[in-house]
Amino acid sequence: MAKILVVDDSKFARVTIKNGLVKDGFEVVEAENGKESVEVAKVERPDLIVMDIVMPVMNGIEAIKILKNLEITKKIPILILTGQNSKEEILEGFNAGADEYICKPFKFNELISTIKTLLNLYK
Repeated sequence: MAKILVVDDSKFARVTIKNGLVKDGFEVVEAENGKESVEVAKVERPDLIVMDIVMPVMNGIEAIKILKNLEITKKIPILILTGQNSKEEILEGFNAGADEYICKPFKFNELISTIKTLLNLYK
């Protein structure tokens, strides 16, 4: 069973995503901002991270840059899931080290399919 770290400052979004992932057979851990995501990732060693961008304390772009530069977390695939959907924001996400980018609102089957594809690519 793959472990997914869901990072979003919205508790509603985290719970909604978590419930869907658990129903699909994933183990889920949570963080509510980028700073917390770095700490949780170092301890929990998730198989994949679903990261929002706009969050207090530390945004998702900053967190991705840190995660991709730490030896212990640099190989974890990161999927950005955000409402930020301009070409510049998407490019910034990929340049920071994200492996995939999904804009909100999203279809849950698209999220699950993308997660499974990334997990297969990074086995």
